[in-house]
Amino acid sequence: MPRKKKKLNASFITLMVLILVSIMAYAVINIVDMDEYVIADVLEVSGTTIIIGNNCTVIVAETSSERAYSIELGKIGLIEERPTTHDVFSEVLKSFNITLDHVQIESFDDQYYYAYLFLMSGDKILRLDTKPSDGIALALRTDSPIYIKKSLLEQVGRDIC
Repeated sequence: MPRKKKKLNASFITLMVLILVSIMAYAVINIVDMDEYVIADVLEVSGTTIIIGNNCTVIVAETSSERAYSIELGKIGLIEERPTTHDVFSEVLKSFNITLDHVQIESFDDQYYYAYLFLMSGDKILRLDTKPSDGIALALRTDSPIYIKKSLLEQVGRDIC
């Protein structure tokens, strides 16, 4: 006799996400020397171009129109009638008492930029690989700092002053 398929309910999915985050939290973390980073104090969006940096030195990078729009919404603190993925993820973090400690924009390999989210729950820290644009959009929604590696700014940064 064939088995009936069971529907996954929201509480089961929520529990699985919590378990996954807990397992991953035990598997990770080396927080690096923050002297190697500067806080991003410049952030502009123009079409699909993101400009982010510190003082007079910025990184200019392209992203998708959806991510650029989500960053712009995060800058002005607006949640539209239907939430973006970044809005939903921010709410999940809050619901599980997980904070986004910071975002670190790390490197560029002539094709892609690389960044990390640093999530905290109690005394546990989880470092997750992320697209910088996703990290920026989430940091804006959680009022979390964004750090850029100094050597990255030296490598690809442009002077805007």
